[in-house]
Amino acid sequence: MTVTPDCRILIVGAGLAGYHTARGLRAHGHTGPITVIGEENRPAYDRPALSKAYLTGAVCEEDLRLDDPENPLDVAWVSGRGVVGLSERPLGVRTDDGAFHEADAVVVTTGASACTLPPASAEEGSYVRPYVLRSMEDALALRDANLHGADVVVVGGGFLALETAATCVGRGAESVTVAAGEDYPGEKRLGRPVAEAIRIAHEARGVRFAPGARAEALRTAYVGDTMRHEVVLAGGATLGAHVVICAIGAQPRTDWLRESGIRLTHDTSAILCDDAGAASVPGVYAAGDCAQWASHSSGLRPVGHWQEAVEEAAVVSAALTGAAPVSLQEPYFWSDQFDLRIQGAGRIHSADHHEVLEGTPEEGNLLVRYLRDGEETGILGINRLRDVKCWRKRRQISAPASQTSAASGRIATLSR
Repeated sequence: MTVTPDCRILIVGAGLAGYHTARGLRAHGHTGPITVIGEENRPAYDRPALSKAYLTGAVCEEDLRLDDPENPLDVAWVSGRGVVGLSERPLGVRTDDGAFHEADAVVVTTGASACTLPPASAEEGSYVRPYVLRSMEDALALRDANLHGADVVVVGGGFLALETAATCVGRGAESVTVAAGEDYPGEKRLGRPVAEAIRIAHEARGVRFAPGARAEALRTAYVGDTMRHEVVLAGGATLGAHVVICAIGAQPRTDWLRESGIRLTHDTSAILCDDAGAASVPGVYAAGDCAQWASHSSGLRPVGHWQEAVEEAAVVSAALTGAAPVSLQEPYFWSDQFDLRIQGAGRIHSADHHEVLEGTPEEGNLLVRYLRDGEETGILGINRLRDVKCWRKRRQISAPASQTSAASGRIATLSR
């Protein structure tokens, strides 16, 4: 679908993908009204620093703002409003204040909500929701928490969990324990050498790892005037803490679409899209964490990275305006933990083998390559910025025009 330059475009979600979709539409010459609906009462902002520099107070909210206040995008922002439903005829969405926003095209970029632990007991007062890190409100709540001298448990073994654990150490926590569900966090995804290097760096700063502990529930109790939490592990063992932080994944924010004609995945309820971001309802597109594009099912692209949201927004804005297909880069991600700068590029998630090219886990200076069926698919470097940069430069790819065409028509082939 290509819209005329004066068509009304509605973007539902004011995060990274939503902002870059609006920016791309204007860059491609769209002159019609663009409305962006966001649930938060603040301008669109960048999220990676929430678990690092923002949590420590090294940067402020203004530093993370995506829009330039001196040269703002020409869009109408509707802030502080949630969406409750989608209409196909006329096309548009209804917000939680009862207003209906009609449009010629709708782009859904509502992102995802943080998963958390359930209560261990149904008894009243036995559960206090743990901290999560998905939004600036989440980060503000954790930043305001008194971590100095506290026992902290971080549930999860991904980069967000490990970055948060590192930040808690820097903020003076008495103890930080990571319950990752595996002895070496990240081993299944990145391989033992990388996971070992990360664990060594954390343990050197006092972080503990609960061996093979999968967290299942949370209970809360008071010892005198002090609130204490217990993370309940598989098998019944518990980890005590003053502060519990969950970083165990996210769920696409698509509940408001369940009564619509939009097709969702069976497992995660993400919006099924072709590789132009077109959903199953004409005129509706989706990008970012709320969407599953055809290339996700094929294993060609990862899900949930910063770069992915930006690139999908670029593809959607190009498809809507009839601009030239967007050239896609190899997937890329990064993480900062203590003095480790971890960078990965390529299709690491689809590899069936890895090998260390240089360095050792103890040195914290690794270069690892990933292969599938003997073909190199990705690279990961720890404190190897130049090597990763050179690999990415060599491997820059341009997706075929058919891959980013709105007419690719592959929605019907998706069944996940």
